[in-house]
Amino acid sequence: MISRKFIIWACGLLFVFSSCAEDMVKPIENDKDAPGTVQDVKTESLPGAVKFTYTLPSDPDLLYVLAKYTNKTGKVMEFRSSFYTNSVTVEGFGDTDTYKVELYTVDRSENRSQPQIVEVAPLTPPILSCYESLSVVSDFGGMTFEMDNKFKSDLAIYVCTPDELGDMVLAETFYSAREEIVYSVRGYDAVPRRFGIFLQDKYGNETDTLFTELTPIYERELDKTKFREMYLQNDSRVESYDGKMEYVWNGRISKDGDSGGVGLHTGTGTKDGPAVFTFDLGVLAKLSRFALWAIQDDKHFYNDMSPRRYEVWGYATEPNPDGSWDQWVKLLDMENVKPSGSPIGILTEDDIEAAKIGDQANVPLDMPRVRYIRIKCLKNWSNNYNICFTELTFWGNDNEE
Repeated sequence: MISRKFIIWACGLLFVFSSCAEDMVKPIENDKDAPGTVQDVKTESLPGAVKFTYTLPSDPDLLYVLAKYTNKTGKVMEFRSSFYTNSVTVEGFGDTDTYKVELYTVDRSENRSQPQIVEVAPLTPPILSCYESLSVVSDFGGMTFEMDNKFKSDLAIYVCTPDELGDMVLAETFYSAREEIVYSVRGYDAVPRRFGIFLQDKYGNETDTLFTELTPIYERELDKTKFREMYLQNDSRVESYDGKMEYVWNGRISKDGDSGGVGLHTGTGTKDGPAVFTFDLGVLAKLSRFALWAIQDDKHFYNDMSPRRYEVWGYATEPNPDGSWDQWVKLLDMENVKPSGSPIGILTEDDIEAAKIGDQANVPLDMPRVRYIRIKCLKNWSNNYNICFTELTFWGNDNEE
């Protein structure tokens, strides 16, 4: 039987622990005295932001400086800076209007000082600079837009276009923090169409909508039944590991071991220079887009002989069988980018998803019409010149001019 003394002792111990636990969630110090305010406040207007410098009060328990303002949507924006520094930068302004920013000092007991209220006007925010640089042009099957994002701001870009009832609806959403932003929206007939584009930044600021009406350029997926293998002097053989060139246009995006032909393969042996192969599209076409897929398994995703850096070249008339590059035109510089950047053999969900989408690229509008294609592998994921992959596709306009 448990003694009464033990029960009293255990209850006392629980009380001590409970009291300690309550103390742990309270500030270490617990006075009621508010700290002094910051003094000698100076401001520097920045793009979409304002930097404040100041002199801190001498309170020994000072913890941080709090800056806050209310944006145009009614959201309170707060920014903190340690007592180790004498400045705080306030961001997220969506325009160049005048705002009232409140500066507080806060001590270790979470006491706040009286506010110092400062009126500021930021410089043009990055989101507006991007919007002002936005340009839109007709492209194959839709349109292409581009803008300068010199501050590399995180942006969401929304593209709207009418549905079958004529109502403007969201067609595409893109996310980017790249310095130069270029995207295309496709899948539309070559008839006049209205598009609208607006931007949103990570603070929730939105731009106006830029509307434009344009006519998409006609495109279609080229008929792969017309593709034909060619072999020019010094081209690479592509039949290693049961590969065949015709397998890369059979319409099947395959994994290793699939029946019916997986793709082409130039082998694993040492090469003195880039692997090159040539084929005939069967038609003279103004190319608009290109896609290439690695063999669809973990062994080949960002690994093995899958291409990492390669070029796509085009030629309009029957090429010289000696394999010379005279008058061939480079259409694309391609790079297979692993989203995670993780070492070879380690795959994230984003890596796998990107590999399933494949390498996708737009052919520049100023490229000439071509019929013959050469692909040159500059580097694979094993750091040599060989290449293997499962499928490729071209889009464009093959109507006669």
